[in-house]
Amino acid sequence: MPLSYNCPQALRAIFLFQQVPRILSLLLAAATCAFGLFLASATDPASSAEEPPAALLAARHAASGRPLLRIGYIEQSFSPSEREGFEATFAYLRKRLPQYDVSIDPYLVKDLERAIRENKVEFFLGASGFYRRVYSRGLRDIATMTTRVAPNPNQAIATVFLVPNESPIKTVADLRGKKAAVNWLNGWSGVFIPLKELQDEGYDPDNFFGGLVAAGSPMRKLLLAVLRGEADVAMSRSCTLEELRLTEPGLAGRFRPIGLKPDNLSDFKCLRSTEVYPNWTFVSTSLAPWQMSRDVAAALLTMPKTQNGTGWAVVSDFTQVDNLYKSLRRGPYEYLRIRSVSDFIKRYWGIICLGFMGILALIFHSWYVRYLVSVRTRELREAVQKEREAEAAQKLALEQIQSLERISTIGAVSSMITHELNGPISVISNSCNALQRQFERSPVPPQLEKAIELIARQCEKASGIVNHVRNYVRHRDAQLEPIDLAAELTRIFNAWLLKTPVGMLHLDIQAQGISVFWNRLELELCLRNVTKNAIEACEGYKGARIRIVLTTQDAGSKAIISVLDNAPTGEDELEKHSRPLNTSKATGTGLGLLIVRTLCEKASGNFTIGRLDGLTEARITLPIFNKESAHG
Repeated sequence: MPLSYNCPQALRAIFLFQQVPRILSLLLAAATCAFGLFLASATDPASSAEEPPAALLAARHAASGRPLLRIGYIEQSFSPSEREGFEATFAYLRKRLPQYDVSIDPYLVKDLERAIRENKVEFFLGASGFYRRVYSRGLRDIATMTTRVAPNPNQAIATVFLVPNESPIKTVADLRGKKAAVNWLNGWSGVFIPLKELQDEGYDPDNFFGGLVAAGSPMRKLLLAVLRGEADVAMSRSCTLEELRLTEPGLAGRFRPIGLKPDNLSDFKCLRSTEVYPNWTFVSTSLAPWQMSRDVAAALLTMPKTQNGTGWAVVSDFTQVDNLYKSLRRGPYEYLRIRSVSDFIKRYWGIICLGFMGILALIFHSWYVRYLVSVRTRELREAVQKEREAEAAQKLALEQIQSLERISTIGAVSSMITHELNGPISVISNSCNALQRQFERSPVPPQLEKAIELIARQCEKASGIVNHVRNYVRHRDAQLEPIDLAAELTRIFNAWLLKTPVGMLHLDIQAQGISVFWNRLELELCLRNVTKNAIEACEGYKGARIRIVLTTQDAGSKAIISVLDNAPTGEDELEKHSRPLNTSKATGTGLGLLIVRTLCEKASGNFTIGRLDGLTEARITLPIFNKESAHG
């Protein structure tokens, strides 16, 4: 039966209304606790009304301003005699410590552990094994209980193995592989003490029983679980059988103890199958002020014994309890169970699996992020490349538009020039003819006569060029004729020899008797432009050499005129030459190579410029003329 009541809802209500006037707070707390009492009495008719509810105590604490002294305990673990002693102890503390508002709160085992960790109680009452199992910095034992059957606080708790009278189990060895009924799976007297006894007798405590059955408290539930066939043996706390013989002799008479220890302890009066350990202990937490710990310790140690012989004393030490946990590798020494990698994996396989899955998830996430980054990077590179290509195409289109505009302008200017040049050329030509007729009547120096002939021939040539351009403008085809390439190259080469340094220009005719069907003026114009470009590229370059080569290819179907020079021409400069109206010369117009390419393509050939074996090559390729192709 509970000693007091918790009213958490009322406490929350009180704390929410701390700033409300005191009378209103008391009224609200009283009403809330009255409702809580009604509910508690409806669910637990056997509950005692002698203890004030915790919420009412909290309300009084808020009203009085006295320090709150909270004591937590595990009520279900008490035997009837122990319950009487604890009720008398709690009543004595309230009477002896009027300067505190004492709140006594029952907990389940797991809830009390959490309350201790979260500093929600100043003191707690628990078994010595529970105290040492949850021991941490700030916990301190104040006093340990003594009883009539166990007046020595160091020797008060043990375990007795109880089996039905008709059970074939005679000794502790017969318990191997059997099921044992315990109060709960981490119980001090129900699990850890008997396991230590089995270890001391040479058995493996981890693999001795076939299973543990948690039957709960009080201890009579363990005996009932054995009678129902759920377990074979009840690992009950000592003195349980003696108490049941007084309260339930019929139930107690159906069981017998096994593995009893000799009755050699004068201070312990109960049957036992194990060693004896310290009794219930009153412990202070780090939340308790030193004055409060002093007052509680003084009150407990000076409390007179109750009618059933309950009192309080001090345990010499808890080394025996600590050694039990260390030997079993349980409680605070659980880490000692891991002695190898297999032990670690076996114990923490769940956490290892979760960690492994987490690592896999991180690896997958990292890979997926890298994949997304690579995809985005590739897309960005493609977008940048497309943007660059678009910019290059736009630039090329703009250059082509500008080139077309320049070509259009040049075409218009060329038409105008050819139209206007005819007049001066005709005048010069007529003047030369008049001078020649005049010189026929009276002799003149030979030099003058040669000069006038040269002027006449150049006028005739200029007139031919003008007429040729005019024919282009009028879309008239030029007059074509078979041309001997070797002879024409030799003539043009001889003309250029007079204008170049000695040893700079070389002619290499590797194929004789090659003819092309072309306009002679156009052929000369192309050869002169290509050769002139090579000569200008080699100007100022020491060791400059220009080589003009005439060869054939494709089984003699094509003639190739290559103009090779060793001038240090860069790739960027050659790339400029490949585009129309582009030139690297400060005074150039970019028309020369455009004219060459256009005229070659018109003659069913082509023109290219590039690098060959470290030399710059300007190549003119033309189809070879023969009588069969001409007739065809």
